[in-house]
Amino acid sequence: MKHRFENFGGIIAGETPPFLAFVDRDYMRSLGLGPSALWQTEDASINRLSAPVEVHMALTNRCSAGCPHCYMDAGSADAEELDTAGMRKAFKALADLGVFHVALGGGEALERPDLFELADFARQVGLVPNLTVSGRGITETVARRMRVFGQVNVSMDGVGEAYAVFRGQNDFKLADRAVMRLVAAGVPTGINCVVGHRNFDQIAALFTYARERGLNEIEFLRYKPAGRAKDRDAFLKLATTAEQNIALTPLLAELSERWHVTAKIDCSFIPMFCHHRPPVEVLESLGTYGCEAGNVLWGVRSNGDVAGCSFLETIGRSVMELAQSPSIIQPSFLNLTTWPHRAPEPCRSCEYLNLCRGGCRAVALAVTGCIDAPDPACPRVAAWNAQENRHA
Repeated sequence: MKHRFENFGGIIAGETPPFLAFVDRDYMRSLGLGPSALWQTEDASINRLSAPVEVHMALTNRCSAGCPHCYMDAGSADAEELDTAGMRKAFKALADLGVFHVALGGGEALERPDLFELADFARQVGLVPNLTVSGRGITETVARRMRVFGQVNVSMDGVGEAYAVFRGQNDFKLADRAVMRLVAAGVPTGINCVVGHRNFDQIAALFTYARERGLNEIEFLRYKPAGRAKDRDAFLKLATTAEQNIALTPLLAELSERWHVTAKIDCSFIPMFCHHRPPVEVLESLGTYGCEAGNVLWGVRSNGDVAGCSFLETIGRSVMELAQSPSIIQPSFLNLTTWPHRAPEPCRSCEYLNLCRGGCRAVALAVTGCIDAPDPACPRVAAWNAQENRHA
């Protein structure tokens, strides 16, 4: 069992079964862990972490799919992509910081010939590598090699013709074949689905498909304005509607229970989740948070540059720099992690402020022009803005 100390106690993780838990100081002591220098404070609240729990890492910008909505603007390899030795150095730096998981992607990670060498190295240094792929290039042999990953998710925004809703070409049969080969090889396999208003009505079909194929999860990712999808007007046309944002949580809960397939949402959907008023203490106990950029999560480009998340601009520092000087980590992301302290209304008076954290910073920036604005798609914020406009 891997562990890391934090001021509130620590974080523990295991793989059989997979789990990651934030626990208090007494629980750490009960495991024979501690004391830690980080406990020399009376503040035992869960706030800013010493390092991220998970890092989303683009191994390459190479990708032959050419999806019109690609948030990485993938295509050709970046000129300064890290070579094998550089990537190994980056993985070692993350392991030294106490990171638990690396979510590997691209571009298309399989278009990088050293993918499995890097995944093996991640395991060697104590990281759990997970992978997101399009399904291209997954032969039966490749599928068996993918057992090195903790989880492999295939990108799929709909079943059949609905697959092409954002991707511009219908590679459903290719993705479906990859799913079947991964499941047959015994790889924990799921789906990553980008959700916008045009494929919202296809969500039920994805659950049926996932159950039939023996998949363990579907992760629903909000359509975001980044990369080739950065245009504000195009984003507003393709994003989920206000009605769909409110309907999403009960829909996923009902379908997940019916089909016994785990449904996950990314952190940008948390404002919509909080609209249904779940108990704050339950969300805290489950580690459910909104914008995790720069704290629980980092995004790392294929050249090693770090961003708060994969949808934000880099901060001008590499992962190696941050690992060599851990004291600069928290100051480097201060604008993101301290947002709740300067939150405007209607977030300031919201009981979910410290959980939701104002929604998605990337959406706020693209739609309003201000990264510090509340997420305009949050139902509470949308209602507030409508009222303000009526009074203007």
